[in-house]
Amino acid sequence: MSISNDKWIWWKDGVIYQIYPRSFYDSNGDGIGDIRGIIEKIDYLEYLGIDAVWLSPINRSPMDDFGYDIKDYRRIESIFGTEADFDELIKTFHAKNIKIIFDLVMNHTSSSHLWFVESRSSKTNPKRDWYIWQKRRQGKYPNNWRAAFGGRAWEYDKITGEYYLHSFLKQQPDINWRNKELRDAVFDDIKFWLDRGIDGFRLDVVNWFIKDEKLRNNPYTIGYSPRIYDMQNHIYDRNRPETHDVLKDFRKLLDSYPERMSVGEVFSPPPGDPRLSSEFLGNGKDQLDMAFDFSLMYVKWNAKAFYKKISNWLDLIPAEGWPCHVLSNHDQPRQASRFYKKNYTDERCRILAVLLLTLKGTPFVYYGEEIGMRDGKISRSKLRDPLGKKYWPFFKGRDPERTPMQWENAENGGFTTGVPWLPVNSDYWKRNVYKQIEDKNSLLNLYRFLILLRRKEYNLRRGSIVFVETGEAGILSYMRGCEFEIALNFDNRIKQYFPQGHDAEIVYSSEKFSKVTESKILQPYEAVILRHNQHRNS
Repeated sequence: MSISNDKWIWWKDGVIYQIYPRSFYDSNGDGIGDIRGIIEKIDYLEYLGIDAVWLSPINRSPMDDFGYDIKDYRRIESIFGTEADFDELIKTFHAKNIKIIFDLVMNHTSSSHLWFVESRSSKTNPKRDWYIWQKRRQGKYPNNWRAAFGGRAWEYDKITGEYYLHSFLKQQPDINWRNKELRDAVFDDIKFWLDRGIDGFRLDVVNWFIKDEKLRNNPYTIGYSPRIYDMQNHIYDRNRPETHDVLKDFRKLLDSYPERMSVGEVFSPPPGDPRLSSEFLGNGKDQLDMAFDFSLMYVKWNAKAFYKKISNWLDLIPAEGWPCHVLSNHDQPRQASRFYKKNYTDERCRILAVLLLTLKGTPFVYYGEEIGMRDGKISRSKLRDPLGKKYWPFFKGRDPERTPMQWENAENGGFTTGVPWLPVNSDYWKRNVYKQIEDKNSLLNLYRFLILLRRKEYNLRRGSIVFVETGEAGILSYMRGCEFEIALNFDNRIKQYFPQGHDAEIVYSSEKFSKVTESKILQPYEAVILRHNQHRNS
């Protein structure tokens, strides 16, 4: 075991597991996952070995965007449970030393939020400037900005005869972070949850917070898709420099509470923008604790491409900052579907598991990835996501990656006794939690092994990372500290690999009869973790 006196920091040393509450486990048979369902599955989460859960929004909401349109920041949405249920969740999880991370949606509210109801009631209302209102300009829209979910970003409101800004749905008006009273009110809501025991926050679309003060038109460019929104260069409606001032104030608030953390969704379209994400870390101590880089969600299956994305991201982290890594979430296709390869998808999932849990930085695991869940196949009539409904069949929305967790070979995969809010994947009978728990060689038990190994070994958590093979021959390999060597064969052909030294022992191999001498034969899609004995306990 590698040894260090460095203090354990849960959000650096631990593994964070994202739960999409609607789809995790339904405790009351209404077809929607809920807080009690999460509580009832705590033994599973403890078995898996994770250290924290990130909950997608459970605040009161009309569900126009399934929780990312908040009506009341301080109340729990009734479909998920009661305030008492949530208090029990915090108490139960903290008793098991599992932290709770809340999804913090601070770019916009629901149009039914009382703040907006007041703001739209009159041009002279005290909360009028809490949102972004504009008159027509020369008889037209205030500017050329488009909404990320389609259409114009401006909605005309008959009550006062002006337009309000919405970067997403019209039911999601953007708040005005330039207004100090609004900022104080949002921070008061954040304090409310910190006082209630929340351990950290994931900040939704953090790079959208501040808009150009003059509301200038975005210039047009060649986009990654022909959609009008994607053919604008979004220099005025997101990524504004003043956002960093907001985050510095937020960090001061967060640091006034012990052992709290933040991670930000810094959205960027394909192929990703790690430099932009790194900017939201500031100097590593004054803005976000961590920020997501989406590059690995957009990359193709290629060892060299993976190396370039990962090394570039790590190089951009400030000296006092800390990286994190994510391969899937509630807005992007699942990794098993993105990297589908006939007869080899499960092997690729093993490579991804080893990669995610041995890189330097905090791993985020999306629910179901540990059993290799695929995107669901959902008919148009059963789509729930407003994006899927709007753009079908060109884009089927985000429902496929949000299908219910597959617990067992039972009706609805054991997710609910009722009618599930989204169809359960048809492969639940062969790909489910209970079946994989019983199989010591399953993907689930690989995740468990890697999580426990990472917890035990300092060099897998905090050790330096030095790349050895950079993908030229289809192999990605790297050292963690001087102790662990990870080799990943991204190819479906046998490869010869030369470890860094002659004293290595195999800690893990995806091949049952794998062995190492002066050279190592890597089988197709083999993942190997080696330990160099001369550097143990260093």
